[in-house]
Amino acid sequence: MDVVTWPFVLTCLAVVIAPGPSLAVIVNQALRAGRTTGLATIAGNTSGLVFWAAASALGLTALVRTSEVAFVVLKVAGAAYLCFLGVQTLLRSRRHLRAAQADLAAGDRPKGLWSAYRAGLLANLANPKAAALYLALLPQFLPSEGSVLTGTAVLAVVQMAISAGWYGLVVLAVSTVRRVLSKPVVRARLDQVSGLVLVGMGVRMATLTRATV
Repeated sequence: MDVVTWPFVLTCLAVVIAPGPSLAVIVNQALRAGRTTGLATIAGNTSGLVFWAAASALGLTALVRTSEVAFVVLKVAGAAYLCFLGVQTLLRSRRHLRAAQADLAAGDRPKGLWSAYRAGLLANLANPKAAALYLALLPQFLPSEGSVLTGTAVLAVVQMAISAGWYGLVVLAVSTVRRVLSKPVVRARLDQVSGLVLVGMGVRMATLTRATV
């Protein structure tokens, strides 16, 4: 059973490269505390994809498309969380303006890894488009013969690998920029931009309709 095809791979690349909440959160976390924190956020995002893949195999993601209540609850929760992260980042930008360079190094400590993982996980779980991805995308590439469960699992693993690989490259790039632009004033400006992007993503998610996912 030839499950993975080039059209599927190219479609996954197009989906993951397109800017969205997960990318915004991952970039924000990488800017906040560097490469390790960014990678922890990717791990959280991938864990969210594992959940949606399992839900897709069980048919649960159909609720996002068919239940207005489930869709609204999910998008409101996601929008609120993204706005919360955005406001936190904007407030942090003010602290950077007053911080010494030694204070900035504290953000790199491993104690923030769980927080970064959780941010990636929650951003993914509260994103209706992540659910719709597995509801609408994967079934289109399943072969007519063979096990649906096996086929879904294989496609999901490939999609997660593409997602994690792309976001990993983004984190490497951001962490390099972060080291170069390490002055407190510059970090503050980066946080301001990142915070505004997160709030914008939250507002955009709040306006989603089921037709758009």
